[in-house]
Amino acid sequence: MAERKSRNSASNPVWMDGLRILLGLFLFIKGVSFLNNSSDVFYLLSQQESLAHLKKASLFFSTFHIIGGLMIAFGFLTRFALLIQIPILIGAVFIVNTQNGLSLGNSELWVSTAVLALMLFFMIVGPGRYSVDHRLLRHKPSDL
Repeated sequence: MAERKSRNSASNPVWMDGLRILLGLFLFIKGVSFLNNSSDVFYLLSQQESLAHLKKASLFFSTFHIIGGLMIAFGFLTRFALLIQIPILIGAVFIVNTQNGLSLGNSELWVSTAVLALMLFFMIVGPGRYSVDHRLLRHKPSDL
């Protein structure tokens, strides 16, 4: 009987690793941008009555995006980093960015939706061959 090869994220095409790295760098840059424009982020959050009490929300979002973005880019605890990012992006898609409507001109909504879709994609397919996760957790064939 032919031996069945196990499918893991190390067998993903290289372009997926590149896409994961770009996603992580995008989140990192977005986090730095939130720090530079924290008053604007707080203003957006204060428009939602249920989130008005979160005065330091922009700092938390920035920190999660910066650290999580680097973790995703390097492929270190990738699924954990994605899991932390997903609620933030769900909030961005359904709470913050829908204030401007669902028009094609609302580019932030579409960017947030695309980033959320990429996060869900990498939660399913894994970090890939060129990642810290693969280097640390790869299964070496036993000498039995």
